[in-house]
Amino acid sequence: MNRPAQPAVQPIRLAAVRLSSVDLRQTEFLDDGERRLAGAFTSQVRRERFLAGRIALRRHAAEIAGVDPTDLQADYVCRECTRDDHVHGMPRYQAGSRKVTVLASLSRAEDWCLLAASTDGRLLGVGVDLESGGAAGFEGFGQVALSAREQEELQKVEPALRAGFQTRLWTRKEAVLKAIGRGLAVVDPALVDVAGSVPLLPDHVAGTGGRPGWVVDAVDPGSVGLPLSFTAAVALVVAPRS
Repeated sequence: MNRPAQPAVQPIRLAAVRLSSVDLRQTEFLDDGERRLAGAFTSQVRRERFLAGRIALRRHAAEIAGVDPTDLQADYVCRECTRDDHVHGMPRYQAGSRKVTVLASLSRAEDWCLLAASTDGRLLGVGVDLESGGAAGFEGFGQVALSAREQEELQKVEPALRAGFQTRLWTRKEAVLKAIGRGLAVVDPALVDVAGSVPLLPDHVAGTGGRPGWVVDAVDPGSVGLPLSFTAAVALVVAPRS
């Protein structure tokens, strides 16, 4: 595994936000479709955390694009369905009159969210994942979620450290799948091998075309203001050189 660090290539900006600190009166920044999605939550806590995350992500994307949050138009992309509401799936925004495209990603865990955004045209996808504590440290995780190579690597780790190792692998898997716009609901996590510096995915899962480059790395929680008990990862899909 790579040591915790910011990505070696830095065409993105990362930030962490405490969800309970977000002013929910700023839902005026959101599109109608996003507010409708929030209304589908029966839990007030989940609804408010959803809204807080969307507000925080829009403000983050607006800062990257150099526009006001109200000048962003949500343009999400979903590879898993045919819905055309532009407010679910992979986060993407069109910014201002110049229609600059902002690729973004969001992950929530407890009262925190990790945000990523970029206007770099070389990127085909951005994904982040955030987990609290040893979220993937339960017994039997390896048989369900790890590839054969990952299971071999896990056996090399001291038993006391395996829960943390598993959680680091899980955040990498989630970040990779978010970067290509796929979800764990339709992709067997054992098909996503992130034991090395470059993820290995079957063609029917990757679906990015050509031979894109990858940056997959851990995120040092302290570097973005997260509690040190959290584990996070970022994945970038870079367009192949012509």
